[in-house]
Amino acid sequence: MIDLHTHLLPDWDDGAKDWDETLKMCGVARKDGIKKIALTPHVFRLSKYNDDLSLLDARISEFRKKTAAIPIDFYNGAEVFVHHEMETKIRQNDLTINGSNYLFIEFPSDYIWPGVKDLFFNLMLKGYIPIISHPERNRVFGERPDLLYELVQMGCLGQVTAKSIIGEFGHGIKKTADLFLANNLVHIIASDAHDPERRPPILSKAVEEARKIVGIDKAMAMVRAIPQAILDDKLIPDYGEPINPIKQKKKWAIKWPKF
Repeated sequence: MIDLHTHLLPDWDDGAKDWDETLKMCGVARKDGIKKIALTPHVFRLSKYNDDLSLLDARISEFRKKTAAIPIDFYNGAEVFVHHEMETKIRQNDLTINGSNYLFIEFPSDYIWPGVKDLFFNLMLKGYIPIISHPERNRVFGERPDLLYELVQMGCLGQVTAKSIIGEFGHGIKKTADLFLANNLVHIIASDAHDPERRPPILSKAVEEARKIVGIDKAMAMVRAIPQAILDDKLIPDYGEPINPIKQKKKWAIKWPKF
């Protein structure tokens, strides 16, 4: 399996605090059957060193040296916090996944930045393909899934967190994750791992749970074929068009006349 969203890089953000924790996380991932991992440290939020991207490059180089003997393939990436100057920052620095056109974009947990459709449209005009990090954990997307539908309809992708699918972030978030899965609004299952125990790099449990909603072929594709296409900078396999859950609800809410 491929884990495309992790915070294994130590002492950079709110993920692994030191190398010992990083190595433990790698062991957990290997045990779960994860063979490829993208390093996606936070940038423009939660980083400890004022988003010094030259330091980040040095940290990633150090990571590769320390993990050279681990039988996991590691790839560069970032989790970019949405903000007004994001487009310029992305162009100035390589913040994409493995040098591809795909990149993770993170929203605040309770807010959607106004004008985000225009921002994403401009990014896509430059050739980038935004992947929205864990939309099921965003309160606005949960209350207004049609907003996520509009972004996915534009060509964006969605990444659902493994722990959301198995209910470890609470019933409400699981319900939202299930809704997004059922309506083709998320395309990738990733761990968003931050430590080896509380938020570990484990995907297998979520794949088994997702299978009940989308079937085994698509569930497996969300941790294999789709993330592999992203790493290879190719179009992702087609597993269904996005569906607007709001329209679906309205459709089934038709009141029949009484006779």
